[in-house]
Amino acid sequence: MYKFFAIIIFLTLITFTTSFPLSGFTQCAGTFPNEVTSFSFSPNPIIAGQNVTYTVSIDNTETVQNGATFNITTYKQQQLMFNVVSDYCKDLVEASGYGCPLEPGNYTFVFSAYMMTTPYDPKNTTIEFNSRAEIANPGDPKTILTCIERKYSVYYP
Repeated sequence: MYKFFAIIIFLTLITFTTSFPLSGFTQCAGTFPNEVTSFSFSPNPIIAGQNVTYTVSIDNTETVQNGATFNITTYKQQQLMFNVVSDYCKDLVEASGYGCPLEPGNYTFVFSAYMMTTPYDPKNTTIEFNSRAEIANPGDPKTILTCIERKYSVYYP
């Protein structure tokens, strides 16, 4: 469940664009070789219990290697909600019809995911979360390829 939610958060975070509004997303401080060039998702805000459709374009200048990971850290009111590290190649790249290693180039991913709910969710409430997502190639130390962060909202009907 956390892995799926982490994928949704990650996809929601990837949003650098020259042709679409940034919707509050920013690159993390620092320099990273791979850049998210466009991102959109609908609906915005995300509605718990509904599908979310994502369109993400990434400009890779560095190869994404087998074993690359993404790390998603999410907070609600400065309290850690979860931190998930997952296999980026298997969970996102391969699921979108590409494969790793993912050579330099421009890639666009379009897909939908269901925003899960739980019996513990609030009713008629919008909750704001802060998240940070990093994609990193394996190694010691890992090479962070891209990093983005933002606040985003989820509406719980």
